[in-house]
This record gives sequence, structure tokens and C-alpha cells, in this order.
Amino acid sequence: VLRFVSTIGRKAYVSTSSEGWKGYALDVFDEAALRRYWDAVVEPLIDDAGQLAGTTLRYLHTDSWEIRPTNWSTGLLGKFRHYRGYDPVPWLPVLAGRIINTREESNRFLDDFRKTLGDLAVDQHFRPFREWAHAHGLEIHPESGGPHGVPIDAQRTLGQNDVPMSEFWARSWRHRIEDQERFFVKQPASAAHTYGHRLVAAEGFTTIGPHWQETLWDNLKPAFDYASTEGLNRLFWHAFVNSPAEEGLPGIQYFAGTHFNPNSTWWDKSGPFIDYLNRSQFMLQRGLFVADVLYFYGDHVPNFTQLGSSDPASVGQGYDYDVITEEALLTRASVREGRIFLPDGMNYRLLVLPPRDLISVGVLQKVRDLAAAGATVIMTRPNRPAGLTDRAARQQMVFALAEELFGQSPAGAALDRRFQSGRVVSGQTAREVLLSKGILPDFEYFAAGKLTEVNYIHRRDGDNDIYFIASREGAPLSLQATFRTTGKAPELWDAISGETRFASAYSQSNDRTTLPLEFPPYGSLFVVFREPAVNHPPTSASNAPGFEVIEEISGAWDVAFDPAWGGPETARFPTLVSWTERPELGIRYYSGTATYRNTIDVPSGLEGKSTWLDLGRVRELAEVKLNGKSCGITWAPPFRVDISEALRPGRNQLEIEVVNFWPNRIIGDDALPMDQRLTQTNIRQLSSETALMPSGLFGPVVLLERKEPD
Repeated sequence: VLRFVSTIGRKAYVSTSSEGWKGYALDVFDEAALRRYWDAVVEPLIDDAGQLAGTTLRYLHTDSWEIRPTNWSTGLLGKFRHYRGYDPVPWLPVLAGRIINTREESNRFLDDFRKTLGDLAVDQHFRPFREWAHAHGLEIHPESGGPHGVPIDAQRTLGQNDVPMSEFWARSWRHRIEDQERFFVKQPASAAHTYGHRLVAAEGFTTIGPHWQETLWDNLKPAFDYASTEGLNRLFWHAFVNSPAEEGLPGIQYFAGTHFNPNSTWWDKSGPFIDYLNRSQFMLQRGLFVADVLYFYGDHVPNFTQLGSSDPASVGQGYDYDVITEEALLTRASVREGRIFLPDGMNYRLLVLPPRDLISVGVLQKVRDLAAAGATVIMTRPNRPAGLTDRAARQQMVFALAEELFGQSPAGAALDRRFQSGRVVSGQTAREVLLSKGILPDFEYFAAGKLTEVNYIHRRDGDNDIYFIASREGAPLSLQATFRTTGKAPELWDAISGETRFASAYSQSNDRTTLPLEFPPYGSLFVVFREPAVNHPPTSASNAPGFEVIEEISGAWDVAFDPAWGGPETARFPTLVSWTERPELGIRYYSGTATYRNTIDVPSGLEGKSTWLDLGRVRELAEVKLNGKSCGITWAPPFRVDISEALRPGRNQLEIEVVNFWPNRIIGDDALPMDQRLTQTNIRQLSSETALMPSGLFGPVVLLERKEPD
């Protein structure tokens, strides 16, 4: 046995790290290992913070599990005996693929072994981590649920956090291309909702492949929006690198992540994009998440929650759900008025169990108690418990509890049975049961003549309903949206502009509200229900302001570039084209800010009217100045700004400062000798063979008058 254990008890190594940082990983199954690390590394840092600990220094963090496979720990045999109540030694060959007694018994041992590892990760690492941090007035937000394959119940480890945290990735052409490889937010969101935490955090905009090539409105924004509809409400930007001035520009960067720091070309104009993130997060931190279904995802290890669209509860489009662990279900769930409630007010109409005949006795007892108290439960008739611990006694308990819940109905048979004050259902999906109860979808939409994907999330703050709606279409989208709320007037809150207004077109019937919505490419909108509808009745057939063309700004443009970055002081653009199409190398490879200048001859009569400038198409963002006054920065379609306050009759001086990103200059420098290069960076992936990024102002630039709905 000792010889066998030596073959499986190998040391675990870090799987992902910067160069020079390979090494052993901390044993997450042994509290003594954490204590040694804490005393040697963490405690001195907290001591050094002094009075700042708990105020300026508020959180402790560990990154995602990036450890090579591990399944052993100091004292594991004794720990196994403590948790499972029997000696694992005779069963250890099962870990090497051998069968002891029968395949079923071997699998039961594996269930026990893996669940022990999951218990140890919580009890020996994350729980003491939290407790020791709290003793110093600190909180924790480790990425403790993966997303890499590790031997844990991921939502249970996340539930130990003060802020459950995972990650999501911006789009890349070479790494994590599919949604299921990019978004891991439903898991920490469900952990937050079911363990009573307000914040759902994620390391965001992570990428491998692009370098300064992640664009704003058609990459970062839709990634953030999608993560938000999965439950995100606090973003941790990956990555913000400290690059000293002596390292040049754009300077030192990490090999992964969306590069953002003061060296970014768009840093000085980043405020409106950051405002969008912050407004959205402010709204998504209000109140409680709204979902109809609570899904128990089993007590096995490893265990993970996937995308929201994975839909293990089969709720279908327009309904939402949370996933709950065995621990949270047993200790936090109760029933009031037919709904499953958690202590902080989260509540659900249905409890759904996975379609397995294997179940924890504790969970089955809890299901019986919830159903007896009035809950509706969808489940398959179970017939066996997991593991080898007290197998015969637990088997009889499963039989008895199943008989109580299901009566004489055989396993696999359809069932819809009253059980005391509740209901036990088998053979129907959650969606079918909800519809049978007359509970229509929380959100529905119809886009005439096209298939499209629109995501949503619903939160309730007291009596106020907050819906966030995000289009995943790269083109403008018109749709009819229906919300499961009535009696209150819909308000349209635009997190890009900060504008809020009551909808002027909507109807209400059957306890639902329907209204038309217009989205630009990858657009998003908050729809808020607060005030009585009788105070703000519908007045028109449209909610979208109209824009009437006054004139197109035609003719040539004078464009000024920064000579310090290789551009000419001025260049004439007869037509608006990408900088990469110009013959001048200093323009083709330019990165930074260029200023477009033109004049607008405005007829009288526009005084007091809402006058806007539409830039057409821009790469990547632009600030409009009229007569020396800034009218705002625009970074997403439609690229429009309100120029009403700066406009005057007659001739107006127009300046449009357009910013692109770093790649083009780095690409151009690659063909130059080192002493002629303008950029300096450790990133080597951008070369003379890399495609240039379209850059500049493309137009058409049009003067518009905004018309409000009647």
C-alpha cells in the first residue's frame, strides 16, 4: 500500500504561470499547509498594512485554479476516515483503475473519495482562508470555482467567498472561441444568490491572442453585456499592468488579457466607456435576482455550473434559474406560500433535481420536507444513494423516502402527484410545469422576419423591477419585448449616455407589459418599472427618437497627426477613408489621436432645437469639439453627439479627435531598424505580417435634428 500511495501522491505543480514562476502548488486539502503559507506570506503583508487593513486594503484574493491534476494530500487516509467513516486502504487500487469486488462498489468508493477532496477544499482551505481574513477585518474573493477541471464542488467553494468570483473572456480568433469556453459567470452568480452575497465578480476581458486588438463596441461591450445577463455585477479588468516610463510605449504587458493602463492610446478618452460599465454595474447590484426555478445540481465531485444557456433545468427561453449546492439546499431553503425561500429573500416557484436515480439521503429528506411544506418539485424517482458509507441503512432510507414521495409509481414513469401541501412531478420539464400553472415567461421578444439572440436578466429592488436587455446582433435590431409585470410605467435607461425617459409606447394586459424597443449593433438597455402607469400613460406608437437629416458635411477634411508618432502635421483627406489605405507610411502605420477639421455652415432657425452630429462609422472612438467646446466622446454605434449647446448660426469650426489602438504603429515598427522604432514593448506577436486594423473616421458625417416621439 505504501508503494502504491507513493505513485499517486505526487506533488502538484502550477500549470499556468509567467516565465520563471513554475513551481509547486499549495496543498489546498491541508489546513496546515495554508497556515504555514499564511504565517509566512499573508500575515506580514497585513501587518505591514497596519491601519489600512480592512479599509484601503479590503479583500484578499487568489486567482483561478491553475494547478496540474492532484488527488492526494498529507494525512488524506485519516481525513477520509473522518468524513466517510470507513478505511479507504483496501480500496486504493481503484484509484489506479482496478476494480475491487464489483464495478458498482468501486464507483461508490470513487464517489466517496472525490467527495472527500471536495470537503477538504472547503474545510481545510477556503473556510479557514475566509475566517482568518475576517479576523483582520478583511474579506475574500478568490476565483475558487475553477473554471479549470479540479476536484471540487465549485459552487460550494465559491459560496465560502464574501464575493463569489470567476472569469469571462473577450473574443479571440485563436483561443476560447466558443461561448462555453469564454463565459463562467452563471456559477459564481448562482453561488452569490444562494449563499446570500450581493456581489458577483469576474476577471474580465481576458484573452490570449490579441494584443491591443480587442475593440470596444463589437468585442468588449458584447462580452461584458453577455456576462452581465449571466449575473455579473462587478468587473475586475484583466489586465492593468504597471509599466514604468523607462520601458517606453506601449511598454510592458502580460501575455494574456486586454491591455489597459495609462499607456493605452485611448486612456484619456476612456471615461465614457468606463461610465457605461459603472452605470451597468450600479443597476445590476440593486435588489435581488429574479428567477422562477431553483436547480439542485447534485452532490458529486467534481461538479460545475456551465453557461446559463446550458439550461439543465429545461426552463427554456424567457425564464431564468439558479443552481444550488447540497450544502445550501440543506441549510438555507424553506417554503412560504408555495415558494422556496432563502434567508435573504431569494425565492423560486420550482425545485428541479437532475434526472438521476442516485441521490444523497440528506437531500432526499430535505426534498420531502420542502414538498410537504408546499413546494413543487420536479425529479426522477431515486433508487440508490451514493458512496459506501452505511450503504445498507441508507439504501433502505432511499427506498422508504421514494415510496413516500412517489407512492407506487415506478421509476421512469410520468407523475404529477399531490404530496401533503406540495406537488411532486416527474416526466415534465420546468417550462411545462410553469406554463401549466399559468406562469408565462418573465421576458419574451419578437423580431419580425429574423432569428436573433437577445439576452436578459431581471432584478427586483423592493417594489421596482429592473430588466437588462442586450442584443447580440452586430446590426440594428427592432423588436417587441414583453415583460412579466404590469401596473407600472416602463422607463428606458441608456447606460451609454446616462439618459433616462419614460416609454411613450407600450401596452399592458394579462399581467404583462409589451413595448417596442430599438437597438443599435450590439446595443443594450435597462427597462425599469417603478412609477404607476396611470401617471405616465402611453402617448405614441414609438419609443425611439427620430432623427431628421439637416445636411451632410461634405468636402475635404484637414487631418492633423502627431509627428512624434510618425504622422504628418497635416494631411488632406478628399474623402474619408481608413488611415491604412493612405499612401503615407506615417499615416498608414499611425497609432494615437488624429484631429479632423472642417466647417459647418448652419442656417438660422436651429436655435433651441436638439441638434446632433452623426459620425457614421469610427474606428475606434472620437471626441467632437465645436467652436472649441467639447460635445462629448462617442465609442459605440450610433456614433452621435449632441452639439446643441455649442452650435451657432453661420460658420462653425468642427474638430473631431479620433483615436485608434497601438497595433498599427507596432506593426510598422517591426520593419524598421531598432534605432528607428517609435514603440517599445515586450510583446512580439505583432509583426510586419500582421493585418493592420482599420482606423479613423469613415463617415458619412451628418448634421441631424432629433425629434422626440409624439
